[in-house]
Amino acid sequence: MQSKLKSDEVLEACVASLLPLVRYCLLEGVNYPQFIKALKPIFAQAAKFELAKRKVKINDSAISLLSGLHRKDVRELGKGGGHLIAHSGTVASLLFAKWISDPVYVQKNGKPRRLVKHGPAPSFESLALSITQDVHPGSILRAMEGQGMLRLEGEGKSERIALIKESFIPQDDLGEMLSMFAANLHDHMSAASSNMLGGSQPFLEQAVFGDGLSQSSVDELAILTRSQWAECSLELIRRANQLCDQDKDTGEPHRFRLGHYFYSTPIAAAKGQDEASETGDGA
Repeated sequence: MQSKLKSDEVLEACVASLLPLVRYCLLEGVNYPQFIKALKPIFAQAAKFELAKRKVKINDSAISLLSGLHRKDVRELGKGGGHLIAHSGTVASLLFAKWISDPVYVQKNGKPRRLVKHGPAPSFESLALSITQDVHPGSILRAMEGQGMLRLEGEGKSERIALIKESFIPQDDLGEMLSMFAANLHDHMSAASSNMLGGSQPFLEQAVFGDGLSQSSVDELAILTRSQWAECSLELIRRANQLCDQDKDTGEPHRFRLGHYFYSTPIAAAKGQDEASETGDGA
């Protein structure tokens, strides 16, 4: 029996991991031709990254040779700018993180303060301006209110702004949700692929797996996971904010993302997906 090439094994593993993503694309109206066309600039961009890493001269021929793209496609792709994933976080997400972690905006019991609109800290205005001075605090307030992240309580001088969500999930903002979706998957795959390539210091990329459980048991584990994540993430945000203030003048800034997920499905459904992927239409 002929042994598989390493590239064939890598391709099989990568394709298998894409099934959930492709199902989501189909449900949102993205079909095969659209998906394949969108991959061309990704292969070109990845080739440029690798050529630069190898300190090889970047030109159409080198990109074509490494990526497998036709030189005509590479030339056409070079005329337009590539789409980059935003990793820094949106204004609303950064504001949310500071509101739940900065001692100025947090009560002694650890809960975020109810803020007045204007004035010195702690106020919503001071909080917003500490994140950015390019967007008016009122615009940020309206956006977060529209996303269901906060609400206005009281009237007149007694009016306060209350944060009513425990995590930043902008469910009514498709653009922001897709941005988070892309950035989270991007960094998860970056950590996993870096570890497969044998980096000098492996990234944390592990999972706990179990089967043979009832629905109620899985639900209990899901609740436990969310509870532990809430505590862990809050502590991480607090420490990250402290270090960010400490390192604001660093000459070589870095970024990080710590991910956490929980997924469950009936075993029969998972097997059905595998069988469907192996079965084609009969002749």
